Amino acid sequence: MKKEKVTKGFKAFNKDLTCRGFQYKEGETFEMDEEPVRCECGFHFCTEPLDVFQYYPPADSVIHHVEGFGEGSTDNEDSKIAVSKIKIGAQIGLPEFVKLSIDAILKR
Repeated sequence: MKKEKVTKGFKAFNKDLTCRGFQYKEGETFEMDEEPVRCECGFHFCTEPLDVFQYYPPADSVIHHVEGFGEGSTDNEDSKIAVSKIKIGAQIGLPEFVKLSIDAILKR
């Protein structure tokens, strides 16, 4: 049995945990049947923490750890990826986000 690919990352939401009208919930997994296409269809997140601010303003959003499952749809613009299955992890506070961002920059 082949193990499903897991990609860890970061997702920004509106403060009520909605994104483009879809309601998410921490700790839950969401799945869709459609093939993911970046910026068109699928559950989107970023693998680099600072990239989330290209899509959501820091003052009006919350950021969570996420895990995307299966092959994702990407391009060379930034670290945004679309998947057909996503698990919403814990919210990331400012001190942790700063540390994760610095770590990501230093890894480049």
